[in-house]
Amino acid sequence: MINTDSKESYLQDEAELIENSGEIPEVAFYEGLSYLTEQEDGPKLTLTPSDIKPLEDAVMHRYKIIILRDLDYTNRGSSIFRGMKRAIINYKRLKKYQSRKNRAAFGWKEEFGQSFIDYIDRECQDISRGRLYRTINCGREKIEEFANELGVNIDSEYLDLCFKQIPLTFDEVYRATLLAERDDYPYKSLYDRGDCFEIVIFNEDKQQFSTSLKILYRDDDTEREGVRLKADAIYKSISKSEAPWDVS
Repeated sequence: MINTDSKESYLQDEAELIENSGEIPEVAFYEGLSYLTEQEDGPKLTLTPSDIKPLEDAVMHRYKIIILRDLDYTNRGSSIFRGMKRAIINYKRLKKYQSRKNRAAFGWKEEFGQSFIDYIDRECQDISRGRLYRTINCGREKIEEFANELGVNIDSEYLDLCFKQIPLTFDEVYRATLLAERDDYPYKSLYDRGDCFEIVIFNEDKQQFSTSLKILYRDDDTEREGVRLKADAIYKSISKSEAPWDVS
């Protein structure tokens, strides 16, 4: 028989695993529940609704973590970043989960709303300083719906400014930001590789940074031109000098 202390320890461990799980914490919840109650290598606990509640709390907290992650403008240069589109998707998942479980999280909506406003504000500041692409990876309608859902007001002039710029995927945002913010690599170059445009940066010893930004295209003149415009926008937005040597 599992004693109370052991039971609490198992539940705490599973809650921590859920809070540090992947993009869909409900999957980790059900995997944890199966381990705790059914699997041969698990403790085969009998759980009450009050036992399960901390695991449900962990699901909601994981959603909160990943929503705020993608509403944090400073995360653009991190590989964990997934962008505004994913934040909106996960917010909807959180709301559905709360509805199914008849649960609420007081103050979270306001926290999301403030992070959302901060993101839009900083996005517009960078664009106003001359950046030629946007990091918001979803359409304007989705942004306006999200603002309404969170109960916040976004100036239409801000959205006009943002949505005039070329959109990037979240991975392109991550790589463009990473390249732009490496001060120890002051030189840049743009290549047409035949199947992609590639942006690379170099240090003063002519060494190429380990990460580059590749934008693929098919052998189609129309698509190639569109990709070229995106590559040019990113390249021009990276405040570095063109490599002064032959880097072909």
